[in-house]
Amino acid sequence: MQDEDVRSGRFAGIKKKVNLFLITAVLAFLGAVGLIGYKQGTFVRHASIYFYAADVFGINKGMAVKLFGLPVGSVKTMLISDRGVKVELSIVSDYLTHVPKGSQARLLREGYIGAANIQIVPGSDSRRGTGSIVAGDVIEFLPNRGVAELIDELKNQVTPVLAQLHQAIEAINRPESDFRKSAAAARILVEQLPATNQEARKVLRDVDRSVLAVTPDLQASVGAAARLGAQAEQQLPAISGKVATAFDTLAEAAEQMREQTRRNGDALNETLKQAPALVREGGNLAREGGDLVRDGQEILGAARNVWPFSSVVAPRTMRTLPLDSFESAGPGRGPAAAPR
Repeated sequence: MQDEDVRSGRFAGIKKKVNLFLITAVLAFLGAVGLIGYKQGTFVRHASIYFYAADVFGINKGMAVKLFGLPVGSVKTMLISDRGVKVELSIVSDYLTHVPKGSQARLLREGYIGAANIQIVPGSDSRRGTGSIVAGDVIEFLPNRGVAELIDELKNQVTPVLAQLHQAIEAINRPESDFRKSAAAARILVEQLPATNQEARKVLRDVDRSVLAVTPDLQASVGAAARLGAQAEQQLPAISGKVATAFDTLAEAAEQMREQTRRNGDALNETLKQAPALVREGGNLAREGGDLVRDGQEILGAARNVWPFSSVVAPRTMRTLPLDSFESAGPGRGPAAAPR
């Protein structure tokens, strides 16, 4: 009995714990499933578009579908039909409005070894305002070129290059070709190089001897020029002092000439200012002298008429000179000057 009581107390409430654990596990599982479904777009509305392909090598169910590099859906189903393989693409409905009509699907690989995906490429006529595709539309699939096609394309590109190379080789091998003529001229030029080198060395030796011959004279000229420069440098302060003194003397003389000229100008200006007054005074003096002369003549005339002076002063009389007299002959015309 005691053991049963201990055992019953030990497992009391175990049923609730187990039920709680199971419920937690189920909820965790459902959460994980929901998260995976959300990541896979299970709870997002999708629309289907289709394309037909001759083969589906490299295309797998569930492969990502991208538009401008962004994942917008996945490959849903692949069914064989009379036109080849019909591939259904499950596209998120919100992205259908960004897929213009005339778009094309092609299989691409991220890098050289990356995962493959279906890329939706807008066509050349997708900018003509034709609208966007709707659910159920069929787009064109651009198959990847195989190795044989790549080899054929490479062959078509390399063949003209090889033909031009063959023609160039044939032109080089002809004796009258420009390449042969250029090679012959180059060979002649190379053969003439030793003689040209010898002449150049001879010219250099002659130049060296000329330089050695001219060097003593050049050194003497440089020494003379240096001595002249030293003498000029020694005498330059004295000459500069004399020139400065002469310039100072000339400046003083010029200053004195300017001062004297200024004084003469002031005196002349003052004289010119006083000249009208002097002229007026001279005229007044001349008028006064004339008046004095007339007064003297009147006084002298009156004195002649007075008795004491009338007998002393002889009256002035008019007389004439004879025609043959000396006074009438004038200077140099008298009897002594007459020709013999």
